[in-house]
Amino acid sequence: MRMVVILDTGSADLYFDSANSATCQSTGEYSCRGGSFSPDDSSTYQVVDPYPAFDTAFGDGSTAAGPFGEDTVGIGDVRIENVQFGLAQELDITTGYAVGLMGLGYSYIEASYSTYPNIPEVLQSTGVINSRLYSVYLNDLSDISGTILFGGIDPSKYTGDLTTLNILPDIISGGISMFVTTVTDLSITEDGETYNLFSGGSPGIDAYDSYDDALPVLLDTGAAAWSVPISYYTTYIMPFFRFVDDYGLCGCSHRDDDLHLTLTFGGLIPIRVPIADLLVPIYNATTRAPIPYNEDEDTCALLIVPAEPTGYGFQTLGDAILRSMYVVFDLDNGQLSVAQAAEDNDASAGAGRSNPIPVPRGPDGIASALSSAAAEADYVGAVSTQSYSIAPPVTVASETGDLSATTASSTIGTATGTKAVPAGARVSDDGIAGGEGGIDEGNQGSGGYDGDGDGVDDEGDGDAGSSSSSTSSTGDSSSTSSGAAAAVKGTGTVGSDWRDWWVPGIFVLGVGVGMGILI
Repeated sequence: MRMVVILDTGSADLYFDSANSATCQSTGEYSCRGGSFSPDDSSTYQVVDPYPAFDTAFGDGSTAAGPFGEDTVGIGDVRIENVQFGLAQELDITTGYAVGLMGLGYSYIEASYSTYPNIPEVLQSTGVINSRLYSVYLNDLSDISGTILFGGIDPSKYTGDLTTLNILPDIISGGISMFVTTVTDLSITEDGETYNLFSGGSPGIDAYDSYDDALPVLLDTGAAAWSVPISYYTTYIMPFFRFVDDYGLCGCSHRDDDLHLTLTFGGLIPIRVPIADLLVPIYNATTRAPIPYNEDEDTCALLIVPAEPTGYGFQTLGDAILRSMYVVFDLDNGQLSVAQAAEDNDASAGAGRSNPIPVPRGPDGIASALSSAAAEADYVGAVSTQSYSIAPPVTVASETGDLSATTASSTIGTATGTKAVPAGARVSDDGIAGGEGGIDEGNQGSGGYDGDGDGVDDEGDGDAGSSSSSTSSTGDSSSTSSGAAAAVKGTGTVGSDWRDWWVPGIFVLGVGVGMGILI
C-alpha cells in the first residue's frame, strides 16, 4: 500500500489513516487523499497496543485515535521491518483532506504511554544514517521541489554560513524535547529603506521572560504560518502590511511589492524572507477557482497571524518563514544549524548541483563533515555545546522482532510535480504551475492540508501494489506525490517533485513537506 504523509518537525509519531475509518470511507472534502492503510490487506501487520493507545491532537483542532501497530515500511529505496506506527481509526480533521503524518521530533513527545523508536531513531539504529540528524530545504512557492536529507547536509541548498544554535530547553521539564530557538531581531525593508522593529533579544533561556524582546519559536514544518503574539502583530506587522484587511486577506498584486523581512535567529544568523512567500493565493474549494479580491485581482492570505499564548512559552514558526531557511535538525546534540536557503534551485537544477555529505556522530559531526568536504568556510559553530539534558534515543526492540533495514529492489518512484495532486483536489487539469501556497492559522501536522506543501497520493486511493512488499509494491505507478497546488477548504498546497537515493550514512528524499512511503 502506498501512502503520502506530512513531514512534521513539531510532533514525533508516524501514523496512517485507517481505510476502515469513517473519514476514509467518505467522499467529501475531509476524505483521505494521501492513501490509507488496511490491516486486512497486510500479512505482516501486527497490533502492538490496541485502541485507543494512539490518541493525539493538534494545534488546528484536528484529532486522531486508534491502535499502535507494526509492519514493514518502505521509504524511497529503504525497506524497514517492524516499524511501529499509529493507525488512525477515528479522525476529526479541521483543515481539509485527511493525510497521514510522519513526526520527526524527539520521541519524548510521542502520543504514547511509553516511548518507542520513531523514524529518525529507526533510520539511525538500523545503520541507514549515522546519527539522529536531518536537514530540510522547502524551496520557495515558485518551485515544485524541496528535500529532506536524513543523516546529512547539502551545501548546494544554502548560501553563506551554516550557523549552529543550541535548542532552548522546555520551560517545564528543563530538558531538550522540541526544536525551539529564538528570533532575537526583526527588521522590515520597504522600498529600499530598512526599519528595525526589535533587536537585542536574548538568544538563550532568558528569551522566555515576558520582558525580553526575543521571541521563542518552534521550527515546525507541519505549520503553514508564523504565529506571533497579538502585541507583536499589532505593533510590528500591521503598520507595514496595512494593505491586509481585518481577515488577514489582500489582493495578490502585493506579492510583487518591494518588501521583505529579516529575522535574526539566536543573535547570529539573519534570514531574509520575501513578501511573495508570506502572501499566498487562496481558492474556492467547490469551484477550484481563485477567489477574487476585487475586480482586478485575486485574493491572497498573509501567513503571519496573531495568536494567543500557547502555554509552552513559544509560538510556532511555520513554512512561510522556513522556505527561506536551510535547517539541520540535530536531535543527538540538541542543536539547530541554520543558513539562508538557496534561491532558484528548482527540481532539475537542484538535482544537478546536489552534493549530500554524510554527518558522523558526535558533537563535532557537522564541522567534521564540512571540513572533510573542504567547505569549512561555510560553517560557524555554536557558541558552546548544549548544556541542557537532551531527550535520549529510544533503542528498545520492537514488540515483534528486531528492527532491520534493507535496500529495496525498486523505489516508490518520483513525483510528477503538480500533476501528482489527486484529481479531485486540483485547481485545474494542469494544476498550478510551480505550485501555490495556502492559508491556515493553526499549528498543523494533523492530516489536513494546510497550505504548507503537504503531500498527497497521486490518485487519492493509496492502493498501488501490495502491502508490505518493496519488491512488488509500486506496480506501474512510478509517480508518487509529494503535494501540489490544490483547492481544499480554501487552502492550497505546494507541489514538490521529489527524487530519492540511498548511500552509506545518508538518506535523501526530496519533498515539499509531504513524502511518499510504502507499507
